[in-house]
Amino acid sequence: MQALVGTRPLCSQLGSGDGAAILVADFQPLTTAPRLSRLINAAATGHPVYQVDPRGALSGDRLYATLPDLAEETAASFRAGGSSAGTDRRVFVVSHCSAAGLSLRIAELLSSDREVTAVLVQPTWPGTEHVAERFAEFQGKLGGGSRPCPDLDGDPWSCIAEMERLMTGDLTELATRLGLGAVPPAFAELRVSYRTWLAFLLACRNDQPAKAPSAAVAVSVLTDEPGFVLPGAAPGRCRITPPPPAERPDAVTPELATAVLAQISSY
Repeated sequence: MQALVGTRPLCSQLGSGDGAAILVADFQPLTTAPRLSRLINAAATGHPVYQVDPRGALSGDRLYATLPDLAEETAASFRAGGSSAGTDRRVFVVSHCSAAGLSLRIAELLSSDREVTAVLVQPTWPGTEHVAERFAEFQGKLGGGSRPCPDLDGDPWSCIAEMERLMTGDLTELATRLGLGAVPPAFAELRVSYRTWLAFLLACRNDQPAKAPSAAVAVSVLTDEPGFVLPGAAPGRCRITPPPPAERPDAVTPELATAVLAQISSY
C-alpha cells in the first residue's frame, strides 16, 4: 500500500474576505522567487485566497498522485471551508505554468454547483520529453552521470522511487567528494524538492492527452504564445490576453499578479 501523507496541505487558505474566492495552483520555485499565490493574496483585498500546492502535498512519504486525485482532494477541501466556499459567488481557479491541467480539473469539479472561471497564466502541458529533460537537468546539478530516465510508462510510484534512489546516490557521492562525513540535511531537502517536481510533472504527463473543460467553465488565458489554442478545444474557446512584459515567460512578478486580478475583476 502506498503512503498518502504529504508534508504540507494540498489546499490552504492564505487570506479571507467577502469577495469571490480565488484558488491559485502554483509552486515554490527552486529559487527564492515569490509565489504567484502569495503576490495575489497580498494584492487581492477582500478576496479569500487559497494556495493549492501539489508539490507540497507530495513532499512527505506520498511519492505520487494522479491529477484527478489531486483535483478531487482540492475541491473537497475547498468545499469544506465553510462560508467562503458558498455557491452564490463565482470562483476563480488560477494556475501558473504546468499547473494548468490540474487547475482545469479543479474548475470542472467545482462547476457542478457554482459559476467558475479558470485563469491560466503562461500554461504548459508537460509531456514525456519534459520529464526526461528535467530528470537529466537535476542529475547534472547533483554532479551525477548521465543515466537514462526510469521507465515513465510503468508504475508511477516505482518510477519516482527509482528517480529518488538515483538522486540519493548522486548526493552521497557529492558529499564524499566534498569531504563531508555524512550527507547534510540540506542535501536531503534538495532531493525531496527535485523529487516532488518530477512526481508532479509525471502526473501531468500521465494525464495526456489533455481534455478541455465543459462549457460550464469559463477560461481566461494570459500567454504570449502566438496563436494559442486550449488543448482539446476549438480556437476561440477561451479569452486570451498578453501578460505584462517580463524577463522570462515563467517569471512571477507583482505586475503579473495585478494582471491576473484584472482578469478576475472583469467577470
